[in-house]
Amino acid sequence: MFAKLVFSQLDKLMGIRLIIFVLSITASYADISHDKSWHKRVPEEINDLVAIQDRLRNLLPNAQKALVSIEASDGAGSGIIVSEEGLVLTAAHVIGSTGKKMFVRLPDGKRVPAISLGGSEISDAGMLKITKKGKWPFVKMAGSGTSKIGDWCFGLGHPGGFDKERGIVVRIGRVIANKDETMQTDSRLLGGDSGGPLFDFDGNLIAIHSRVSQLPDQNFHVPIDCFHANWEFFKNKPIITYEKMKGGGFFGVACEEIEKGLIVREVIPETAAYEAGVQTDDLLLEINNEKINSREEFIILVSSLKPGDEVKILLGRDGSELSVKAKLGTRPKSEK
Repeated sequence: MFAKLVFSQLDKLMGIRLIIFVLSITASYADISHDKSWHKRVPEEINDLVAIQDRLRNLLPNAQKALVSIEASDGAGSGIIVSEEGLVLTAAHVIGSTGKKMFVRLPDGKRVPAISLGGSEISDAGMLKITKKGKWPFVKMAGSGTSKIGDWCFGLGHPGGFDKERGIVVRIGRVIANKDETMQTDSRLLGGDSGGPLFDFDGNLIAIHSRVSQLPDQNFHVPIDCFHANWEFFKNKPIITYEKMKGGGFFGVACEEIEKGLIVREVIPETAAYEAGVQTDDLLLEINNEKINSREEFIILVSSLKPGDEVKILLGRDGSELSVKAKLGTRPKSEK
């Protein structure tokens, strides 16, 4: 009984040699997935690698059926269908703007029309909708806060655009960072992967590919948490861009997502937050009675209002809650 290393060459369209190794095994290793080797901190023996491989093989059929290539007159990217009605998650820079007519290409090569919805340049999250009636294959999204550093994951995509002969490209890796609006993995990305899906080893969608790097550990994704926190806004409102944010309201804090919530790290002098008495280490809990789940959500809510609008902010301070009112200011030109 032995394992044989087989090397495969992918992405010939882009002239890029991407080498992955696949373990080819005999029947005696056929089913050891019950060991859940992907839960271990590191693989300890060949059987762990075989179990990880088998788990990936079992998850792929369901994951890849909802992968799409997104095509527009000004470029291409990838996406993933997340509802039977044809709602597609992708990257904001793939759709570019709201209301743009696009096409999505299914794994079998079928091309169907779609229209871009909303999203945010802050996280690079984007949505579009297939406009042709039908029941579309879709995948399940993970819940918020389910991904941890060290988790095994795998990414799908169409680097270089749709290529029926080559097929879907699969890359495996692990989550190495997850902070605010960005997840980082060593699951390698290539041009054209943008907007494609990242899955966990339960087969759930955990992120969308965003920024591609030439370095193997510099692959950046939009966590699914960003979509959950802003779902209705992304689905029903125009895409939020840095340019649009310049004309919106400005509160005046630098904040960070921690386990307890959204914590204030800095209060900018002579701003709405400063005048309202917000302090460093306060937790931002609500704005106008709407619970705040993320830094991006807070920025979007404030930016969607106008300078001069009065807001009510619920804060957490020293174990207690207090409410303050503030009149929003104008965003400085240098601020994003």
